[in-house]
Amino acid sequence: MVKELWFEGNCIRCSMCIEEAHGVFDFTAEAGPKVKDGADVALYAEGIKRAVSMCPTQYIKYR
Repeated sequence: MVKELWFEGNCIRCSMCIEEAHGVFDFTAEAGPKVKDGADVALYAEGIKRAVSMCPTQYIKYR
């Protein structure tokens, strides 16, 4: 289960997280990913976990 989601470090803006969890992340080339306002992280837990495992810089964190 995912209860909390945040970012640490540097994002290379590859947009892989969007492909795995588009229901949770918004993405712009200038800023990279951000968590959508009001996103239900528990509902998209599996996609978030895939995005975290695929992130080349380990920028995405959760607990």
